[in-house]
Amino acid sequence: MAELDPKIAVVSGSGLNLRPLLDSIHDVVSFEAACNLGHAPLAGHDRAFVTGTCANKTMILQCGRLHFYEGLPYETVTAPVDYLHAQGIRTIVFTNVVGGLLPDMNPGDLVAITRLHTWPFVDWTNRPESIDTDFIIPGCDFTGDYRWMHGPNYETRAEIEILRHLGGFVVGMSTAPEAQRCRELGIRFAVISCVTNNCCSPTPLTHHDVVSVARRFSERLCKLLRRHLS
Repeated sequence: MAELDPKIAVVSGSGLNLRPLLDSIHDVVSFEAACNLGHAPLAGHDRAFVTGTCANKTMILQCGRLHFYEGLPYETVTAPVDYLHAQGIRTIVFTNVVGGLLPDMNPGDLVAITRLHTWPFVDWTNRPESIDTDFIIPGCDFTGDYRWMHGPNYETRAEIEILRHLGGFVVGMSTAPEAQRCRELGIRFAVISCVTNNCCSPTPLTHHDVVSVARRFSERLCKLLRRHLS
């Protein structure tokens, strides 16, 4: 695998606290100041760009992201990627929280994503059916495909069965638009998903549950990323 660029970005998913990745912090810029995005915060999303160092590499940690389910167009959802590109970033590691589609997946499992598949969504013009990642972060529990759904509702039992039948490992509501924007801008990217629940279980789920589980397993994700990025 090719060596990562000396200046990279890591995007933090819902509820994930990845600030311990940074050995030092040089600057913090809000989404509003960086991209003129004044949208209300979503629980588990700080929505700021934190610049610092990780193992002697310059890193921009993007805390939080934007989603189609907030009623935003593609250009707004992907504006943070444009900002990172303007800052000289050419490698991004996206993280997200997901539902596991395999019976043996447990909360806290990490999945290295090889390909993102998109569910049909009429408001995403030129939506790609799939997007391949550029590299894999080693050390995850599983390696497989991510199935993107629009949200904000969690998937029905019927949808889950379809996604499993199609070969999905995990399902989530983010990252695919950002990955496509990386393709358009020539940015290399990888994706790590943190499983917060097993979709094979009928247990009711709320956004609060997802954020709570994500915070519990943030430390493990930070350690894995630090091993790879150092």
